[in-house]
Amino acid sequence: MSNSGRVILLVLSLLGLVWFVSKISWVIQLIVISLLIVYVLFPITEYLKKKRNVSHFLAVGVTFLCFLFVILILIVLVFPVVQREIQEIAIDLPKYIVQLQRYIEEASDYLMAFDLGPEIVGFVRNIFTYLHPALKELASFSVSVISGFIDIFLIMFMVFYLLYDFKNIRLMLVKILPGRYQAYSEIFIAIIDRNIGNYIRGNVVRCTIVGLLTGIILSIIGMPYSLLLGIVAGLLNIILYIGPYVAAIPALLLSLSPQNPSLLVVIIIYVAVQAVDGFLLTPMLLGRAVRLKPITIIISLLVGQQLAGVLGMIMAVPLAGIIRSLMDYFGYIGEKAN
Repeated sequence: MSNSGRVILLVLSLLGLVWFVSKISWVIQLIVISLLIVYVLFPITEYLKKKRNVSHFLAVGVTFLCFLFVILILIVLVFPVVQREIQEIAIDLPKYIVQLQRYIEEASDYLMAFDLGPEIVGFVRNIFTYLHPALKELASFSVSVISGFIDIFLIMFMVFYLLYDFKNIRLMLVKILPGRYQAYSEIFIAIIDRNIGNYIRGNVVRCTIVGLLTGIILSIIGMPYSLLLGIVAGLLNIILYIGPYVAAIPALLLSLSPQNPSLLVVIIIYVAVQAVDGFLLTPMLLGRAVRLKPITIIISLLVGQQLAGVLGMIMAVPLAGIIRSLMDYFGYIGEKAN
């Protein structure tokens, strides 16, 4: 075959691979989410086997049942409260929209006194219209949650079997490679374990603490929907640097209402919680997993969002950490060879 024929065949193969991956992207997302959960649960299984001399099947069964029990407790205790707060938001949303529109009109009238130009004043006046797509997206969220229950069932199914065969799957990946590459593959798997495992497990603890702190403090000062705001803060906190600012937006908008705690108090609370996270939780829980500069993390998050949405943002930092560790390793090998 000529060189041009090989190039055409390579291009067609790459296009076919991209088409195939795009068609099974839903399956890939389920597998990735299942693997992330397995990385959280796997140390518990290993602890039961090594420290408590429990059989592999029993260790996996106990770990999985504990996982299901935690989910059940969250559903029983948290879901009714969240459902009630969502219903209250749906009832109160028109009132908050009217208040927000009034604040926007007052701000635009105030800006006109400074003669800032019609473009800036027009932008402020039209902020309310810019919020409509976000409100529409919020309204359709319930539909996605309903369809997500099917995904949750499939993920639970995959988590059990991946947890049961996790070690065998990794050994199989090593054995299918030629002998001279097996040592490198074991090092590669160890790097993946260190970056993804430490990052995900550390983030679960870190985000849980941030969510609890935010929800409890907001509840103490009398902020409505404090549980829902705490859950949002905890979930979005997994996205380093960007998530906390996004999580604060709903609370800041609610603080514009005269009946709720003031804007300044809410800002102080979110800044204080993020200070605890930044100076205490992140170094303790993610110090070994995230050895990246802030600009590298932000660029990784933006690239991950463009490639795979929210899941891409979650995976961007550990993947960047893996690339950084591989560069360090092969750089060390190169220096040793010289």
